[in-house]
Amino acid sequence: MKCRMLLLFLLLPLLTGCVQTKIIDEVNLATVAGIDYTEDDQLHLVTLSTHYTPDKEAVDDYFEVIMSKNDDTENQLNRQSSEPVLIGDLDIIVLGKKAAEEGVFPIIDTLQRNPAVGSRLFLVVSEGPMTELLKESYGTQGNATYISKLIEHNMKERDVPETNLHLFVSDFFQKRKGAYLPILKKLPGRHLEVSGLALFHDEKMVYTVPEKDMFYFKIFVDKHTDGNLPVKIDKEMAVVSNIKSHTMINADYNNLTFEIDFQLKGIIKQYTGKKLETEIIERIKDSMERKIEKESLRLLKEFQDMGIDPIGVERKFKQQNRNFDQEKWKDQYKDVTFKFKSVIQILESGTLE
Repeated sequence: MKCRMLLLFLLLPLLTGCVQTKIIDEVNLATVAGIDYTEDDQLHLVTLSTHYTPDKEAVDDYFEVIMSKNDDTENQLNRQSSEPVLIGDLDIIVLGKKAAEEGVFPIIDTLQRNPAVGSRLFLVVSEGPMTELLKESYGTQGNATYISKLIEHNMKERDVPETNLHLFVSDFFQKRKGAYLPILKKLPGRHLEVSGLALFHDEKMVYTVPEKDMFYFKIFVDKHTDGNLPVKIDKEMAVVSNIKSHTMINADYNNLTFEIDFQLKGIIKQYTGKKLETEIIERIKDSMERKIEKESLRLLKEFQDMGIDPIGVERKFKQQNRNFDQEKWKDQYKDVTFKFKSVIQILESGTLE
């Protein structure tokens, strides 16, 4: 506990802006920070500061320090810079996997207590080494802009649930719901992808939702407004793009049943067969309903077997039942019966192959 409190105070200078007024052109204003722990339990910090050349090209200045948790963070960073390094406009924090797995409470507690840190800041976990991810240059507007747009795009049009510092902190400090963060993976050719979701329990990353399961996880915690789901029909494949979804949950505490009613409206964007007839559309709809029900129940059972609750099952039972018994819940959770019903409405077909 003492070590954690020490780390918290050491991170404060990194995450707090300078009181004195500084001219923007005379400072390195960090927009991205990476935080991890080394094998010998030292603090590993990286910051990126974006500046622009006379040709208006974005260039990221990279600062990296490995230091004892007793060292002064700000002094270590400024030893490498010809201008003061300030964290006044932080957009992204990348957590290394070791930090995520060992516990992120000191980092999260420091962030949420600091008024200089914006609540819309994005937190992510790096699938590989945090330094390798941040050393590369992505896009033409700097890494902070590239990563921010990547996450925003995947939230609005793909399968990443809405996330930012404010939402993560809200879930992180709740006793009745776990928290989650996007996982970023470095790809060849200066690209990144969201490869999964990191689930946290008791401040530690304990489970990874792979990319193939993110569609189903988002059903439990957010609304789908876009995104694609492939469906196999005999030897052919169809791709259904959802345009609107709605999830209703009913938690019956007396019978320990948790019922999920999922409704989705979508269009068929692709079909590999020769002709998309009414009968085929109906089979696609039925196959999609069965697939969503099967995979969603599988995920819920995995969470239940692990004793984790990233979707807020406990919270729903407590909200909907006055006779909820907190002391008995830990034993009751493993006996909850999950029921899932999906209703798919195919509105039209799009471009077919």
